[in-house]
Amino acid sequence: MAISMIKERIGENKFHFDRTYYNQPQIYDFITLYQIGDLYCQGGYSIGEHRQYCYEISYIVSGKGYYSSNENKYPVKAGDIYLNIPDELHNGLADPVDPFRYFYVGFTFNTDNCDQNPFTHIKKMFDRVKCPVAQDRLDVKNPFLNIFHELINLKEYSSLMIKICLHQLILLTYRNFFEEWEKEYIPQKDASNSRNIIYQVVNYIDNNLLNMKELTQIACELGYSYSYLSHTFSRETGLSIQEYYNQKRFEKAGELLKNNDLSITEIAEMLQYQSINSFSKAFRKNIGISPSEYQVLYSKGNSEL
Repeated sequence: MAISMIKERIGENKFHFDRTYYNQPQIYDFITLYQIGDLYCQGGYSIGEHRQYCYEISYIVSGKGYYSSNENKYPVKAGDIYLNIPDELHNGLADPVDPFRYFYVGFTFNTDNCDQNPFTHIKKMFDRVKCPVAQDRLDVKNPFLNIFHELINLKEYSSLMIKICLHQLILLTYRNFFEEWEKEYIPQKDASNSRNIIYQVVNYIDNNLLNMKELTQIACELGYSYSYLSHTFSRETGLSIQEYYNQKRFEKAGELLKNNDLSITEIAEMLQYQSINSFSKAFRKNIGISPSEYQVLYSKGNSEL
């Protein structure tokens, strides 16, 4: 672990815990960490306009204020997540009466071996986010706090715990924004044909997740060619039908593993995997740990995995 600065400022901030690794970035498999911290501002504090070097996730712990990206101003309050992407201009202003406290993490995606990188799609979707604010529904605060705890109390396996929590933090942020994307495709009276097609595909997968043996079933059921559905879905959403289907399977796998009522072999069969080995390999590739490790971590109280 690189030696870094811990800053506690009096006056302009109530306190500031900051670990910066720009001179010696910390690599955690598919993610490179540059900075992480906790800033509790005085009223009216300005972050100062700067150009983003990397991706940054901010979680508003308390208070309120404004963030801006490329001069577009967004109000933020306790429980909000804010996403910055590289090369955009960023600033923030704390409310003069109820100033915000926020956690932040700066990172980049390691894009080598894109075909084997489960974060490739997440990076693509982060780059497509139009509104950088989302309300947290999945307790993003928890992995932040766990990382802070490990940084302050370094011990055996701290690096592994930081990696798991960092991956979890990014995945939870993605899910917060991604679930909002799904809601955009609830059919409206004036919705375009493409948007209705997207909703039909999403709805079919959600309702037939455990019964589907081939994705071509969707095309047969909806009366379109699979190539047309695949092209439309990818054009409108930025991800393939296969990617959406896999995302839903891993979400379901997580639920079943948490319940602990079925064996891993039974879960693999239920999710249409040909073997426990193929299921375990796919799960580790996308979640970062094996199904059995996931069960152990969840049993120890990590309820937001």
